[in-house]
Amino acid sequence: MKDYPQDDRFLKPYTLKPTVIPDGFVLLQDTREAKPLFIRIPKGLTVMSKTLSRGDYSILSQEENFCVERKASDIYSYVVDREKTIKKMKQFKQMEFVGLIIEGKESELYQYQQFTKVHPESVRGALISFQVRYGVHLFIGSRENCIRVLLDWAVKFWNIKHEV
Repeated sequence: MKDYPQDDRFLKPYTLKPTVIPDGFVLLQDTREAKPLFIRIPKGLTVMSKTLSRGDYSILSQEENFCVERKASDIYSYVVDREKTIKKMKQFKQMEFVGLIIEGKESELYQYQQFTKVHPESVRGALISFQVRYGVHLFIGSRENCIRVLLDWAVKFWNIKHEV
């Protein structure tokens, strides 16, 4: 049997590099965002507050084409208020890119909720519907990972629009 040299890359977890923020890129944050995602703004990123008609985050000059909605425990009201949510989802469907980031753990998201009485299968069904019926990109994770995904989505969209 042949011995293969050990490769240290496989022995420790890989740390993703920060998103490279292009020159001229400005992330918009809705003025009504109660608890902004960014506690500290990453180096090179410009974040501007603006009242957005759709979503909690967008890109300067791409507000009609790109948005990301951010939820945490308020995701349950999204599931319960079907009429309002479906209206919003229909508006989202007209956009080129819509993301939904849910700050939290998936294991906690799909649990019985003491105060809302929302069934875990209702949450699951709603999230699947958002993705399949309305084309919403979904990510569930920690604040740090939500920031990374938001920036990855936004910068990639911006780069495509600027043919970079």
